[in-house]
Amino acid sequence: MNYNDAFAIDNVSYLERKKDKGFTPEKYKLQNHDYHKPKLVKDFYLKYFTKELLFEIDILEVKEFLQYHYDYCDNPDLYFKVLDLKIVTKIDELTEFAQASFEGGEMYNEIKLEDGFVENEGFIDHKMYCYSLMSHITAFSNLQSDLTKRKKIIESFIELFRVKENAPPKPLKWVAGPASLAIIIRELIDKGYMEADRHRGEINCSKLSRDLLKAFDLKADNPEKTLEIYLSNGNKRHADAKAKFDRMDFFIPDVNFTL
Repeated sequence: MNYNDAFAIDNVSYLERKKDKGFTPEKYKLQNHDYHKPKLVKDFYLKYFTKELLFEIDILEVKEFLQYHYDYCDNPDLYFKVLDLKIVTKIDELTEFAQASFEGGEMYNEIKLEDGFVENEGFIDHKMYCYSLMSHITAFSNLQSDLTKRKKIIESFIELFRVKENAPPKPLKWVAGPASLAIIIRELIDKGYMEADRHRGEINCSKLSRDLLKAFDLKADNPEKTLEIYLSNGNKRHADAKAKFDRMDFFIPDVNFTL
């Protein structure tokens, strides 16, 4: 599994960032350690994100942290699946089975790399982001209650996303009049940019006006009828309004002549 798309990760390598002494990292963005690939363990960014979310940031910032990664990740659907199926599950595991461990030490044939990374048996990982350390921190510092509270915040965030996903789309606010919208939409249809339902070969202006009211928020009296009138190129009002647009050099090229 490639977790890069699920989180907000810097698009510039951490090696390059270190060279820039004046660089100030964004608060919640994960550092980019892809320079360790292909040896970097597959779940590195998942563990990195988990450690930050559950142990590094203040609980008062959890919502902001979650929102940031939603806003800037490349795959929001994958992000929410990770939160639901990986992070919440890991919290349950940590709160129930966490154990303190004081063994530590280096592993056999372990090679130390820069910035806390280690290579062992052909794989590169970071000890600070290992689940065993998270288990130790949870048990040693008695963080079960804190993790449970973070879990509730995460689940509320996931539920809010689901509600938004199932909610009907919010219409776009059209600040001009319905006549202007009708003229522009009709022009886009006539020039081949859009399609509309037809009745006996002619555009069904009545249905199209209803469809536009679903897509646009129009502040006008009886906008459906106005739209229907100005969508019809056989109507004198449409012809007069179209002539005004033409006098103002309004022009949309044929779709075949655009990129």
